[in-house]
Amino acid sequence: MPKLRYAKGRIKLKKGEYQRPNGTFEYKWTDRIGTRHSVYAKTLLELRIKEDAILKDILDGIKSFSQNMTINSYYEIWKKVKSGIRDTTLMAYIRPYRLYVEPGFGNTKLKDVSYSRLVTFYKDLIENRHLSILSVKQLNSILSMIFDLAVKDGVLRNNPCHGAVKELKRKYADQIKEVKALTVAEQRLLEEYLSRPGPDHRFSPIITAMLYTGMRIGEVCGLRWEDIDFDNGIIHVAHTLTKCYSVSCDQISFAMNPPKTKKSNRFIPMTPIVKDAILLEKAYQDHSGIKLTPSVNGFSDFVFLDDKGKVFRSTKLNDVLRRISKKIDEEIKMNKSLYGLTSFPHIHTHTLRHTFATRMREAGADIKATADIMGHTEVSLTLNTYTDASQEFKRREISLLDRHDKSRVV
Repeated sequence: MPKLRYAKGRIKLKKGEYQRPNGTFEYKWTDRIGTRHSVYAKTLLELRIKEDAILKDILDGIKSFSQNMTINSYYEIWKKVKSGIRDTTLMAYIRPYRLYVEPGFGNTKLKDVSYSRLVTFYKDLIENRHLSILSVKQLNSILSMIFDLAVKDGVLRNNPCHGAVKELKRKYADQIKEVKALTVAEQRLLEEYLSRPGPDHRFSPIITAMLYTGMRIGEVCGLRWEDIDFDNGIIHVAHTLTKCYSVSCDQISFAMNPPKTKKSNRFIPMTPIVKDAILLEKAYQDHSGIKLTPSVNGFSDFVFLDDKGKVFRSTKLNDVLRRISKKIDEEIKMNKSLYGLTSFPHIHTHTLRHTFATRMREAGADIKATADIMGHTEVSLTLNTYTDASQEFKRREISLLDRHDKSRVV
């Protein structure tokens, strides 16, 4: 019969429990692979709370010995087993992780990561490091994949990322800048501005192409002349120009990759407006003697090039759109009769894609056809994300009800 042991005060100790010479308590146990472990507590009550948690982990198959691994160490495991994504996409995950997680929070042990601690970390990034809620959402996606792997491996019971961003949205809802489509009047003014002679007229072809095809910025920048079928009036979206970061995240390059999804590899009917815009681009390049230099990982013959012969980049085009927005806004302030507008919004490449989807909706286009043109796998994405209803459109739609009621009057 085993000898009974007691703590000070004649409190009976269970198997594996010990009172140390300094009065604190220790619990020792051996895991399934024969490795010895210990936990400590100031009181026996605290120790037994920890014992209960350890027993629950063992019964649930949680590998408590692996919980001493840090987030950073499990991040390295995640990188090795992650599959099904492109290298460029993986680098897009790695860069923010290395910037914001790895130096500090990444050293946290998995067993010490909780929902509240994670939300506190995100709040610090927003309030003290001035990250946007969208940037934090991206970080949460990365950490969620890492913690999901830990859950599947039996290291964690739950993923602490679930619901974290929703929690933050309640507090920082005013910081979320919803992308809005241009109204009909705003689009008309933008196109009129681009048609004028001047330095910004140079950007009319690529902006027009985006406004009237709904292509993503990487897709329109990755267009090559072989993708343009003038005879049949079709644009083939076969590649996307992607920004790439070096392993150290301090150098940027570009690569041509397949489109975002299988559905994104698509054929878009070319309207006369788009055809004229592309021909205008070609005429400008021929007249100016612009030639591509250098090629992008073996690809050349791009449709849209800047004046230095380089492919357009999203940052470059967004800078252009920001400058144009400011100039148009200044014109409106000086002449308030411009299409009845009092101001002009700051626009970027996403605005152009939203505007295309909204104009299609207002024109009564089939939503499935619109989704196919935009390269969406789900119609709901087109409806929920990329279509606004302008005031003019809503007035026109609700007037249908008025006409219907009048037709019922005898």
